[in-house]
Amino acid sequence: MKKLGLKKVAVMAAAAFTVLGVATSASADTQSDLDAVKAKIAETEKKVSEGQVALSKLESQEAKTSQEISTLKKNIAARSEQLADQARAAQLNDAGSMLEFVANSDSVTEAVSRTVTVATVVRANNQTLADQKADKEKLAQKQTELQAAAEKQKEQNKELAQARADLAVQKTDLEAKKASEDEAKAKAEAAKKAAEEAAKQVAAAKSTDDAEKAANQAEAAAASVSSSSNNANNNNNSNNQAASQTTSQASSQAASTSAAPAASSVNSSSVLAMADSLTKMHIPYVWGGSSLSGFDCSGLTQYVYGHFGKSLARTAAAQAAQTTRIPVSQAQPGDLLFWGESGGVYHVAIYVGGGSYIHAPTEGQFVKYGSISGWAPSFAGRL
Repeated sequence: MKKLGLKKVAVMAAAAFTVLGVATSASADTQSDLDAVKAKIAETEKKVSEGQVALSKLESQEAKTSQEISTLKKNIAARSEQLADQARAAQLNDAGSMLEFVANSDSVTEAVSRTVTVATVVRANNQTLADQKADKEKLAQKQTELQAAAEKQKEQNKELAQARADLAVQKTDLEAKKASEDEAKAKAEAAKKAAEEAAKQVAAAKSTDDAEKAANQAEAAAASVSSSSNNANNNNNSNNQAASQTTSQASSQAASTSAAPAASSVNSSSVLAMADSLTKMHIPYVWGGSSLSGFDCSGLTQYVYGHFGKSLARTAAAQAAQTTRIPVSQAQPGDLLFWGESGGVYHVAIYVGGGSYIHAPTEGQFVKYGSISGWAPSFAGRL
C-alpha cells in the first residue's frame, strides 16, 4: 500500500514538473515578445516626438515665409504707387515736376545731366520693383514647397500615431497573456510543492493507512496540475488566450448581476488600450471626422471598435440601436455610453470603468477622458 501511495505521488510530481517547465517556457517567450513590443513603442514614441518637432518647424517656416510675402506685396504696391506718382509728375506743368526740373536747366549739358538723373531714378525704381517681384515669386515657390513638406510630415505623423495605437493594443494583449501564464506557472509550482510534501509524508508514514491517506490528500494538487496544464497549453497554442479570459471574467461578472445581459464579445482591454492611446495624440474634434486627423463622437467609437472586428454604424443614434440597452450603473469597461433618449441620441462615449469614459467632446476640444459625475449619460449599451 505504501508503494501504491508513492507511485501515485510520483506520477503527480512528474506532471507538476512537466507543467512547470511548459508554463515557465511559455511565460519566458511571452515576456520576450512583450519586451520587443515595448522597445518598438519606445522607438515609435521617439519618432512621433521627432515628427511633431519637424512639423512644428515646417509650420513656423511656412508662417514666416507667408509674412515675408505679405511684406513684399505691400512694398511692391508702395513702389508701384510711387512710380505712378512720378509718371504723373512728369506730365504736370508745375515747379515740382520732373519736366520742370529738366526744363529749368541753365545749359544743354545741365539739361542732359538732369535728364540722366531722372532716368536713373525711374530705372532704379523699376529695378527695385522687378527685384521685389522676383523675390516674391521665390518666396511663393518656397512656401509651396514648405506646404508640401508639411503635408507629407502630417501623413507620416498620422502613420506613426496609428502604429503607436496598434502597438499599445499588442502590449495590452501580451500583458494579459503574460499574467495568465504567470498564474499557470504559480499553480504548477504549488502543485509541485504539494507533490514533494506528499512524497515526504508517504515515505515517513508508519502504516499503509497513513501512507494512503497522505497520497489521497495530494489528489487535490493533481487536479491543480491538470488545470495548470490546460492553461499552459492554451496559452502556447493561441495568441488570443488573454482575450478569452477577459471575456470569461466579464461574463462571470455579468452573470452575477441578474438584470445584466451577457458581456460584450469584444476584447475590452484591447479596446480601452487603443482608446487611451488616442487621448495622448491631441486629436481634435471634427464634425463628421472618423480618422486620426479628427473625430466626432460616433466616428471615434466606430474607429476604435472597427479595429477589433466590430462594425458600428456612423451615428450615435444608430450605434445605440445596435446595442442592448442597460442602466449606466450596470455598465462595464468596453460598453458604450449614450446621451439622449431613443430617437434623440446625440452623443456616445466608451466606458472605461471607475465612472470615467473616453469621448470626442465638441468643437475646440481633443479626444479625452470624461467623468460620469461631471456629465452623466442617459443610458449604456452593450455590444
